[in-house]
Amino acid sequence: MPYEEMKNVILEVNEKVLTENMVQSLLKLLPEQEQLNTLLEMKDEYEELAESEQFGVVVSSVKRLKPRLTSILFRLQFEEQVNNVKPDVVAVTAACEELRKSESFAKVLEMTLLLGNFMNAGSRNAKAFGFSISYLCKLRDTKSADQKQTLLHFLAEICQEQYPEVMTFSEELIHVEKASRVSAETLQKNLDQMGKQIKDLEKDIETFPPPQSDRDKFVEKMTSFVATAGEQFEKLKLMHENMEKQYEDLGEYFVFDPKKMSPEEFFGDLNNFRNMFQVGTPE
Repeated sequence: MPYEEMKNVILEVNEKVLTENMVQSLLKLLPEQEQLNTLLEMKDEYEELAESEQFGVVVSSVKRLKPRLTSILFRLQFEEQVNNVKPDVVAVTAACEELRKSESFAKVLEMTLLLGNFMNAGSRNAKAFGFSISYLCKLRDTKSADQKQTLLHFLAEICQEQYPEVMTFSEELIHVEKASRVSAETLQKNLDQMGKQIKDLEKDIETFPPPQSDRDKFVEKMTSFVATAGEQFEKLKLMHENMEKQYEDLGEYFVFDPKKMSPEEFFGDLNNFRNMFQVGTPE
């Protein structure tokens, strides 16, 4: 692409031509502003310059080139950023709701508690009122005297024989697997980064110089984009706050501290149990 045409594409914020890879490459190869200023002074010697210097001379005439490219890159990546965050928020929220509504899973927990109290009769652990969700994964570790059957297999057999309706509990917890792969820390970092980029762009637009030519559409296009992006971000933030509230409520419901046990750990234990229970179910 001719250098002058590239300059116009940047000024116009032409997304039909500008790609994420192209803008990233430009930012990576872009000299510091001081060097760009020096190159601009060499425009009268244009024909004598090397190709890379000629390119520098042409693009250096674009005012605030680096902030401009950084903002364009954010615009190009924004939809992907939203798509990286939104499904995770939806998965954890849905998993919380499914767990609280699942009568089948509640029955499995009740049977596990009864079984545990029966086995611990006469010990200090007898007559327990509840247990940690992480205990479910340990059912496979307790074996019968002949080592042929685990407590998990025994639980699955009892459920299948006496409470067949609970055998499909895993089908009621369809979002648990996805939620087990969600890092709450990464989710928060991504949202914080998105919010910062929107604020930075708003400040840039406020202080941006007037259009340097009729082709310069940066402020016009970015003003429109940042308004839309801001609305999407606020909706995403509300969804995330609701997700956190749902998880806190789940902690109260299942009696665990959501600040000490992350969604990744909690749903990870549940997903492991769900898979083990299905494997342990007799044919």
